[in-house]
Amino acid sequence: MNRKILFRGQTRKRGEKVRMDGTPVDGNWVYGGILQGTGDYSIIYGSADPDKISVSNIEKHVVHTDTVSQYTGLTDKNGVKIFEGDIIKQTNFYDHLEIHGAVVYGKAAQFVVRHTYTEQENPYKCGKTKAFAISPRCEVIGNIHDNPELLEK
Repeated sequence: MNRKILFRGQTRKRGEKVRMDGTPVDGNWVYGGILQGTGDYSIIYGSADPDKISVSNIEKHVVHTDTVSQYTGLTDKNGVKIFEGDIIKQTNFYDHLEIHGAVVYGKAAQFVVRHTYTEQENPYKCGKTKAFAISPRCEVIGNIHDNPELLEK
């Protein structure tokens, strides 16, 4: 199996730049290989488009280390690459609930969706966290850096 190793990171975090009305501008993402820094910054060698990285267009980007995440090797139902820290929406097979969860690297050495139950979903499991397999029918709806409010719903 040939697995593509790809990372992403933000050169600008959400809110570091604001619009004239004061609303925060989303972070600026770049994709490629990484030179992990020991402090607040790392370097990604790649481009702003994860599908157009080639030897002829590699650029050096300084990124915030706390935003660096790895590509899972999976795509959502729309063909969007899924990275650690992405927030995805999917229907849980067990109880048929639509869940929103963050993609994390789980204990079993695989990427999973971590979801915390709300009282509306299941009053008996409220506040409990469960890891689910990433479904091929899931959809990336944001990420923990630009859209943390999506996990609060």
